[in-house]
Amino acid sequence: MKTAVLHGPHDWRIEEVNSSDPGKNECLIKIKACGVCHSEIHQWDHKIPGLEYPRYIGHEVAGIILKVGENVKNFKSGDKIAAWAEGKGYSEEIVVKEDTLEKIADGISFELALSEPIACTTNAIMKSNIQLGDTVALVGMGFMGLILLQELKLVGAKEIIAIDIREEMLKLSEELGADVMLNPLKDDVKTIIKEITGNKGVDVSFEVGGIESTLNLAADICRMEGKLIIFGYHPGPRKIEDLGYWNWMAFDIINAHFRDMKTILKGTHIGMELLNSGKIKMDKLITHRFRLDEIEDAFMAAKNKPKGFVKSVIVND
Repeated sequence: MKTAVLHGPHDWRIEEVNSSDPGKNECLIKIKACGVCHSEIHQWDHKIPGLEYPRYIGHEVAGIILKVGENVKNFKSGDKIAAWAEGKGYSEEIVVKEDTLEKIADGISFELALSEPIACTTNAIMKSNIQLGDTVALVGMGFMGLILLQELKLVGAKEIIAIDIREEMLKLSEELGADVMLNPLKDDVKTIIKEITGNKGVDVSFEVGGIESTLNLAADICRMEGKLIIFGYHPGPRKIEDLGYWNWMAFDIINAHFRDMKTILKGTHIGMELLNSGKIKMDKLITHRFRLDEIEDAFMAAKNKPKGFVKSVIVND
């Protein structure tokens, strides 16, 4: 079977490797789709010290079960599943543990059923403990921000403020339920939010962009003793403009990243139930589809974000 191997920055090679049999608690999956994750872009775009190449990345997997191990009880050959994979997702097949799998409901296509990012947003929402009536800002309305928006609607946020520099993302945010849309290139974001919140700031401020400017803006619009949620993926150093201000404002700073697999898999299960029941809509979020041999183009799109871009997905026949 074919797999895409990253030998260095921008150096993808499609290689033939042997198919594997699943272990006792594993399943062999025919991969139908694998999402391109923002967290992978840095190691594709630059050689990162401490990371070994070649690399077998890709973890947002959906597909069909080909074989099950002898101890697998809850799945069978032919099931449509989403999987949390530990790399090697840019392939035609993959072996994964049974406990990382979630079934995909009829009517939901493989490229929409990306359980890993949905698990991330779901766990972030639960850890943030949003209260009924909270005013919440999302700073960065890319793929993850648009999923967070939908889940914030489910938990009862009173007002959701979507912030991004791309007008098409603000339009999509409005379609998905945002109450206020702000563009920092056009709008005085801090002043407008003060007007909305009675000069206090938002109760909960999600930093979703994963860059220094979104981190500092998220802090600037958060009220005293409000929750500052660091959700965006930051692969390198960041400079906080005024740590003394953060300290004085007594922010409840929450790192919305997770490494414990029990927590991750709990979010995976809850998130996929929301997707399967129609509470999360992904159809407008998957905008760019590529074949396995077009993987470089998929990553270029994810980096450069052409007009209308939300998410790249590798799709196998």
